[in-house]
This record gives sequence, structure tokens and C-alpha cells, in this order.
Amino acid sequence: MPAVAPCEPRAGSARPRVALVSILLLAMLTGCQVHTHRVGAGPTGVGEQSGRQYYILFGLLQLNEVNVQRMASDLTGYDIETEFSWLDFFLMPVFLPLTMTSRTVTVYR
Repeated sequence: MPAVAPCEPRAGSARPRVALVSILLLAMLTGCQVHTHRVGAGPTGVGEQSGRQYYILFGLLQLNEVNVQRMASDLTGYDIETEFSWLDFFLMPVFLPLTMTSRTVTVYR
């Protein structure tokens, strides 16, 4: 009976590339989470101001305060957008050993 060689992927096989592209697409699709709150009639298009909120122990304790009232100053209509952005996603490997997370708070005027 002849010996059967184990199956080896051919050089240039598409399987590793398809798997890598699939993983990257899934990571990109699950990377952002956005919550928007409208105050008054909404923004007038004058600008925006952002701040970063930090948490420790995976979100249990807040480290700093992002003051939205100070960002909006005396405006009566604006949008507040709280998101887990791409920058927060890329900071995660740095913060994770410290049990820290972050999120971005943006006020659209």
C-alpha cells in the first residue's frame, strides 16, 4: 500500500488571505459604537469640540470629567456624541494591561 502524504496547502493558496481579510472586516465592523443626544433644536454648524473620557477597572471608575456644559458654553442647541472611536480602539492594547478604557465625547455646535 503506498504511503499517503499529508495535505499541505499549495503555495499561493487563498485560504490564509481570505481568513485575514475576514478577520479585519469583522474587527472594523465591531470597532465603533456611537450614541448621539440632541439638546434643543440641534447644532447650527458653527464647529465642534472633543474631549476624551478615561475609565479604570474596565469602566467601573471614572478617572476624569468631560464637562459638556463647558464645551457647549451658552448654546441652546447642540448635539453630544459619545463614541468608542478608532483612536480608542488603537489605544486599547496600551490601556488594557492597566484595566483602562476610553471614549470620545464630541459636542457639535
